[in-house]
Amino acid sequence: MSPKLQTFCQRLFSTIILLSLLSGAVWWNEPIGYAVLIALFCNLTTWEWFRMLKGSGANRGLVLIGGMVYPWIMLSTVLMRRSGATWCLTLAVGLLVVYAFIAFLGELFRMDYRGRSGAEALKSMGLTLLSFIYPGWLFCFAFKALLIHDISILLWLILFTKMSDIWAYCCGVLLGRRFIKRPFSPVVSPKKSWEGIIGSYIITLTAGYFLAKYMLELPSSHAFLFSFWVFGTLLFILSVAGDLAGSLIKRGVAVKDSGSLLPGIGGIFDLIDSPAFTMAFSWAVCPLVCPLISVFL
Repeated sequence: MSPKLQTFCQRLFSTIILLSLLSGAVWWNEPIGYAVLIALFCNLTTWEWFRMLKGSGANRGLVLIGGMVYPWIMLSTVLMRRSGATWCLTLAVGLLVVYAFIAFLGELFRMDYRGRSGAEALKSMGLTLLSFIYPGWLFCFAFKALLIHDISILLWLILFTKMSDIWAYCCGVLLGRRFIKRPFSPVVSPKKSWEGIIGSYIITLTAGYFLAKYMLELPSSHAFLFSFWVFGTLLFILSVAGDLAGSLIKRGVAVKDSGSLLPGIGGIFDLIDSPAFTMAFSWAVCPLVCPLISVFL
C-alpha cells in the first residue's frame, strides 16, 4: 500500500469514527449532547497544547487549568439558559480578560523573582495566551449557537468547514501540481496545492448549498443564492486559514502532529483548528459587520 493510500485509509477511518460520534449526538438531539462534545474537544485540545509546550517556557499550568475549566463554564450557560447571546458573549470575553490578567501577573513575577528576561517573558506570554485563544476559546463560540439557534445550523457549519479540508486533500491527491507547480503554501504547508484549494472551493460551496437547502429549509431566491455565495466564500477562506494556522503553530513548536488520537489526522487540535475560525466568525463577527449575510444565520 502506497503512503498516500495508507494516509487516505487512516483519515477515512478517523472520519467514520467522528461521524459516528456526531450521529449519536444527532440521534440524542439535545443541546447538552453537543455541548458536552464541544467541551471535551476543547479539553483534549488543551492537553495536546500542554504537551506541545513542553520546554517552551510558557505557563503550562495556567494553560492546562484555563483550557480545562473554561469550556465547562461556557457549557453551564447552555444548561442555565440565561438571557441568550449577549450574556454568553460577555462571559466569553470577560473570562478571556481574566485569563490574560493572570498570565501577565505570572510573567511579572518570573521577571522580578526568577530572573527571566523581557524577551523570554514576552515569548512565554504570547504562547500562554495563544494556547488559550486558539483553537479552544474560538471554538467555544459554538456554545452561543446552541443558546440562540437551531442545532442544524451548528451542524451545517461544522460539515461545511470540514468538507473544505477533506475535498482539498482529495483534489490535491488527484490533481495536485498537475497544472500549477508552485505549492499553495510553500513553507507552512508545502503539501497543499492550488488545484486542491480550487477544487475544494467549487465542490464545498456546491455541496454546502444543497446541504443548507436540505438541512435548513431555506428559500430559493437570487438574494439567498448571492448571500450564500458571499458567506460560503468567507467561510471557505477562514477554513483554509484555520488549517494553515494550525500548521504554523506546529512548525513553531517543532512537532509534526498535535496528537495521535485520530490516525491520519493527528489530534483533536487538528480537528477543530478550522472550525475555530468559522465558529467565531459566524457567531461573533458576522452579525456585526455583515448584515446581509447574517440573515442566513
